[in-house]
Amino acid sequence: MKKNLGIDNFTSSQRAIKNYIDFRNENSFQHEARVIVSSKGKTFFNSIILVNISIDTNYSYADLVGNEQFDRDFYSKYTNEYQKFKFIRGTLLIQSKDRWGNAIEIDITGV
Repeated sequence: MKKNLGIDNFTSSQRAIKNYIDFRNENSFQHEARVIVSSKGKTFFNSIILVNISIDTNYSYADLVGNEQFDRDFYSKYTNEYQKFKFIRGTLLIQSKDRWGNAIEIDITGV
């Protein structure tokens, strides 16, 4: 069962998503971005794919349109309800888990 984030993490994640969207005009639409997925210093995925970062009525989310390798190992949708988001110098960072429950970090940088 997924664990909901507390209100502080929920709102700071929403703010990070908004900052990513506001960073470049293209980030507010479906766009290409370099997506790097890593865990414990090892990179498991590094490619340019389509992403859609959105702020909805109640939740914010990142939809990642990956290839077969990405879809096999990682989820395609991440939300501030369950994952922590941070925005650092043009890159949106997501702390999450892969399909097997291993901790991962996803870095999204618009190209």
